[in-house]
Amino acid sequence: MELTLESVFSFGAWVGHLSYFLLVLSMLMRRIHTLRFFAILSALVGIAYDAVWLGDPVGVFWEGALLTVNVGQLVLMRWEDRRATFTPEEAAFVNQAFPDLQRARRRRLLDLGLWVSGDPGVVLTREGDRVQHLVYLATGEVTIRMSGVDVATCAPGTFIGELTVMHQEPATATAVLTRPSRYWMVDGRVLRQAADADPELKRSLTASFSRNVRDKLVRTNRRVAGRSAPTAVDRSRVRRVL
Repeated sequence: MELTLESVFSFGAWVGHLSYFLLVLSMLMRRIHTLRFFAILSALVGIAYDAVWLGDPVGVFWEGALLTVNVGQLVLMRWEDRRATFTPEEAAFVNQAFPDLQRARRRRLLDLGLWVSGDPGVVLTREGDRVQHLVYLATGEVTIRMSGVDVATCAPGTFIGELTVMHQEPATATAVLTRPSRYWMVDGRVLRQAADADPELKRSLTASFSRNVRDKLVRTNRRVAGRSAPTAVDRSRVRRVL
């Protein structure tokens, strides 16, 4: 095809532009399924452009390779998702905490940790000590203490240590089980390694932790608002815990 102003803006050229536009758009997608979907569309349009307008078998071959790879990856992810199974306890956890995460990734995340049944008095984090594990409370209750004073309560569906474990920081409060509890826990080092190796998992963890902090803030504000004339010390403790 001769390069002229008319050829650059011809119908065939716009088909070629569309192929590259879809490829660039795929690179902007944050979710892997959406990325591969747009890459497949780009390859299909590219095959049509190379075959019909350019008559370029080399271009058709490489666009076909791009199509095959992305279709194959989607099929593989679908197969991995179908193989991933969960107990009712696990399903309740991941459906609430990671609603947008691929099923196979949820399974791999769960397998990094373990489920524990804890009795009252078990200390999950200790004020001033480095947080070693991320904990998700499935049932029971956790009391948050600062300087020996109870300042908050964590109900089921709450993460413990989510703000400090990812940055290897010391705990800002002590978290103690105050009822028989069931919780999932994962070593912080293992979790950080998994998040660094999988950007989609890291984004899902960040989003889940942000929701968890927001929910804690709402519950704590309601608790403080229920008191008569909360002191400046009360408000300071709430901010430090969160």
